[in-house]
Amino acid sequence: MEETPIHSPYKVLIVDDSAIVRGLVTRMMAEDAEIDVVGSVNNGEEALAVMEGGGIEVVVLDIEMPVMDGLTALPKLLEIDPTVRVIMASTLTKRNADISFQAMTLGAVDYIPKPSSSKDLNVGEGFREELLDKVKAWAEQRRKMLEVEQAAAAAAAAEAEPEPTPAASEADDVAAKTEGGDADDGKASTFRAEMSVEHQQLQKQGRIQRKRFTAELRPRPMQQPRHQPVQMRQTPQPQQPAPTAQPAAPATPDAAASAAKAAAAPTAQASRATTPSRDPGRLIRDAAIAAGGQAKATPKTPSRPAQAAPAARIAPAPKRPTAPAPQKSARVQQARSGSAPAPAKRPSTRGGVTLLPEKRINVEAIAIGSSTGGPQALFEVLRGLNGVRQPIFITQHMPSTFTTILAEHITRLTGLKCQEGQNNMPIVGGQVYLAPGDYHMTVEGRGGNRHLMLNQNPPENFCRPSVDPMLRSLVASYGGNILTAILTGMGQDGMLGGRDVVNAGGMVVAQDEQSSVVWGMPGAAAHAGICSAVLPVGGIAAYIKKFAGGR
Repeated sequence: MEETPIHSPYKVLIVDDSAIVRGLVTRMMAEDAEIDVVGSVNNGEEALAVMEGGGIEVVVLDIEMPVMDGLTALPKLLEIDPTVRVIMASTLTKRNADISFQAMTLGAVDYIPKPSSSKDLNVGEGFREELLDKVKAWAEQRRKMLEVEQAAAAAAAAEAEPEPTPAASEADDVAAKTEGGDADDGKASTFRAEMSVEHQQLQKQGRIQRKRFTAELRPRPMQQPRHQPVQMRQTPQPQQPAPTAQPAAPATPDAAASAAKAAAAPTAQASRATTPSRDPGRLIRDAAIAAGGQAKATPKTPSRPAQAAPAARIAPAPKRPTAPAPQKSARVQQARSGSAPAPAKRPSTRGGVTLLPEKRINVEAIAIGSSTGGPQALFEVLRGLNGVRQPIFITQHMPSTFTTILAEHITRLTGLKCQEGQNNMPIVGGQVYLAPGDYHMTVEGRGGNRHLMLNQNPPENFCRPSVDPMLRSLVASYGGNILTAILTGMGQDGMLGGRDVVNAGGMVVAQDEQSSVVWGMPGAAAHAGICSAVLPVGGIAAYIKKFAGGR
C-alpha cells in the first residue's frame, strides 16, 4: 500500500543537457509521492525562465551544459530566489568534483555524483536513493527555515505595533479636545517620538537575536569574512511618560471615564512590565555566522515565547526522529552564542534525550563524523579549530575523487592542513586526516608509533567509509582520551562507535536538530544517551576547544 505524504509534494526543477538523463531522473522522482517535478530543461538559461515563475524549492543542476553552464547559472538562480536549494549534479571526475565544491562556496547546498553512462544511471539504485534522500532533506530544511522566519516576522510585526495603553489614550484624547493647542500638539509629538525611540531599541536587539536564531538554518557562501563580535545589551523596558500639566477638561461623563482610565494606567504598566518580552526582532537576510561573531550573553531575562512558539509549530518530517529536547537546547545555546556553554546540572533528561556529565579528559585525538550537509558543517567547525594540537580524524560519507577535492577545500577554507588518509601514514598533531572514498580509515599503534591504515572491509551502516570503525580503532589506540563530534547526516553511523568512546572514558557532542540538514546521525547519538552536549553547529568548535585547548 502506497504511503500518502502528510505534506504537499516538494517542487523540483531538473536542469541537464542530456535528454536521457532528464527523462530517467524525472521518472525516478515521479515514482515518489513526496516529489513533484515541475520542470525539466536542458540549460541554465531555460532554468532561469522557469525560476521566474516561482514555487521551485530544489534545483538539481548539471555542471556542463550549452548556452549557460551550471556554475554560471547558479548565482542567477539564487538571485531570483535566495532560498532555493541547489544540488549540483556531475560525473565522477576530479574537475567536476572541484567545480561542485566551488559551487558550494557560492551558495549551492550539496552535490550528487552522476554515473558516468546512461546505462549505469538506469540501473543505479544507489544513485536513485541518494538523489531522492538529498532532494527531500534539503526541501524539508528550506520549509522549516521559512516557517520559522514567517512566525518570527508575525511576532515582530505584533511587537512593532503595541496596543495603545490607557495612558496613551488619555493623552491623545486630551490633545484632540484642546483647541488652538500648538503646545499641546508639541507634547503629543514628543510623546510619540519617545515611544519611537524605545521601539527602535527593542527592534535593534531583536534583530541581533533573530540573526543568531536563523544563522544555522541558512546556506551561505563559504568564504564570507568573519564578523566582529556583537555586543548585546539588555533592552530597557519601555516607560510610559505620565501625563502632566494636562488642561482642565469639562466635568462630563466622558471626562470622568478618561480620569478612570488615567488612574488605571500604572496598574496596566506594571502588568506589562512582568510580561516576558518576545522581542524576536525583524528578519535579517544575510544572517551572520553564529560562530563568527560571538556575542556576550545578556543577563537572565524571562524566556522568549516567540522563539519557542515557532519551533512548536514545525511538524517533523516523515522518517526523521522527533526530538523536542535538542531544539530547546539549541535555543538556549544560541542565546549564549557560539562560545562554549557553561556546564549544566548533569545528568539531565529532556524529552527522552539524556546528557552525560562533562568531564575533564586529556584529549589526545578529535574525531568527526558527518554525511548529508556535512561539507558545510565541516567547514564551519574546522574554521574554529585553528590552534588545536591534537590530530583530527574525519569520516565524511562521500565517494572517491570527491574526498580528494574535499581535503583540498578544507585546507583552503579553514587554514588547517588536511590530507586524505593513506596506508602507514604517520600521525602528526594539529593536522586533519580525511577518510578516502570507498575505504574505511583506522588508526593503529600507540604513543609515537601511531599510523593510519585503510581497508575495504564490508560497508557498515551501508557506508564505506564509515564512522564506527574509525571510532573503534581510535578507542583501541587512544583509550578514552578522545573527543568526538557527530554532525548532520542520515542514518545512525557513529552511534555505536560513540558508545565505545564513552565507555572508554571519552566524550561525544552532537549537532542539534535545528542546524542539521538531517538529524539522523546526531539524533541517533543524542537519543542513545551518549552525548555530553547537543549544540548548534556554530558552537561545536568552541565546545571542543573548551576541553582540547588551542589558542
